[in-house]
Amino acid sequence: MPYIPKSQYDVKYTNGQELYNSRTGEEYKGDYIQYGQKYFAGNTITNLKVKLEKIDTEENLVLKNTRNFLYNQLNPGHYKKVKKRFRPVASKARPTEKDYEKGIWTRYFCQQVNRHENIFELDTEGYKKFKQGEYDNVLYRSGEIKWSLRESQINNDNVLKMIRQYPNIQFLFNNPNEFIEENTPQPSPKPQSNQTPPPILGGGY
Repeated sequence: MPYIPKSQYDVKYTNGQELYNSRTGEEYKGDYIQYGQKYFAGNTITNLKVKLEKIDTEENLVLKNTRNFLYNQLNPGHYKKVKKRFRPVASKARPTEKDYEKGIWTRYFCQQVNRHENIFELDTEGYKKFKQGEYDNVLYRSGEIKWSLRESQINNDNVLKMIRQYPNIQFLFNNPNEFIEENTPQPSPKPQSNQTPPPILGGGY
């Protein structure tokens, strides 16, 4: 390779979210050389074997899931379509009179796939928009939970069953008595063995 003056290239470092390996599609972290509008892994100008590409981002929105990231880079048509979708908006719903008549109600929520602590409730309209593809379903996933309007223990149990699939859901639905009809008698709690942990949900904020 011919000699390249130091004034024509820069040795830099990235913590990620900027470049990816054009061969493997994996996000790149470490030293790299910028030579004009080209990028190469490493810090030696005489060894420019691994070419890097800039990650295509919009409003600093970076896909951290490796499988999604690789798919989007190899399928630009799909990625451009996804980029036009909006971020879900938190919206809390309330049960209707018909819901109270049935005694059961479906609540909807949304969670960021790479930040489990970012979990929030959606109303019915917001949930429909998510399912219809108006919201970003790459960085977010939706879910639903059956909510009793009569027995808080049912709500407590339903939340506990979903923690593995939706981490931190117990912090979103942390009040099993929420929306329970006033003066509704609650059944006595079932006795628990030493092997069964007690309910982790409290009475809300």
